[in-house]
Amino acid sequence: MASVAMACNLPGSPRWNSTAALAQPKSGWASLKDFSTTMYNGQYLVYATRADTSGNWGSLGFSPFSSWSSMGSASQNSMSSGAVAPTLFYFAPKNVWILAHQWGPTSFSYRTSSDPTNANGWSSAQPLFTGTVSSGTGVIDQTVIGDGTNMYLFFAADNGSIYRASMPIGNFPGSFGSSYTTVMSDSTNNLFEAVQVYKLAGQTKYLMLVEAIGANGRYFRSWTATSLSGSWTAHATSESNPFAGKANSGATWTNDISHGDLVRTNNDQTMTVDPCSLQFLYQGRSPSSGGNYNTLPYRPGVLTLTNPA
Repeated sequence: MASVAMACNLPGSPRWNSTAALAQPKSGWASLKDFSTTMYNGQYLVYATRADTSGNWGSLGFSPFSSWSSMGSASQNSMSSGAVAPTLFYFAPKNVWILAHQWGPTSFSYRTSSDPTNANGWSSAQPLFTGTVSSGTGVIDQTVIGDGTNMYLFFAADNGSIYRASMPIGNFPGSFGSSYTTVMSDSTNNLFEAVQVYKLAGQTKYLMLVEAIGANGRYFRSWTATSLSGSWTAHATSESNPFAGKANSGATWTNDISHGDLVRTNNDQTMTVDPCSLQFLYQGRSPSSGGNYNTLPYRPGVLTLTNPA
């Protein structure tokens, strides 16, 4: 008799344990941040933002590595063309790798490749989204996810709102155009940036994470939905009971649990994660660090959920 994989629910009050900082930036760089991760040939593949010691932004790809404990020895390969705040995934319908990012020629851009391990093997930037939002930063921190019918773009603007655009899956890769819908609004601190959206394995349910600014540092709030085009229901949205933050991370080296990516069960556009064995690659920094935001010493760490439901 065939075994049936058990689907886990998200605990109402997630609890995590954390690694220490897993990697140090290479010489000349001040920080490693904004991680996007997936699997490639059984190894972890990570793209990220980096800042140099003068606070100038750029991007990099890590050489693939087999375990989180070996991330620190993986090569950090600078990209000659910036892809800041990257989103990495394999678009299965067209058999092509996608790297979406901000601060390209248009509001959001994407690049394609047949070999995502080559940080400088990506195509030139193509338009992903051309719309604008009035805020101090403009649109930032895109993520892309698909269901069986459509592709969806979610993004932030450091202004207390989260936005969505969509297109038929057959039109992707391509531009979402300039139109968008406001999915939710709150105070700037409560809905700041780093939105991520995932499908929960074995369920018709989606998970949204948004980074917030709290009294004790950056933390993530969470919502669930039964459709990517639908409304979102609060899950763990307070600083005292967050999806992930100082209150529940188990981390001792950082107060911030900031911009990162849940570790996915596959590499494709469904962005599927398994609540039975959830891990979160995040950026943290020493609580004693300060000064210019661009040079804050962010480093990668990984949270592992200890209380799946």
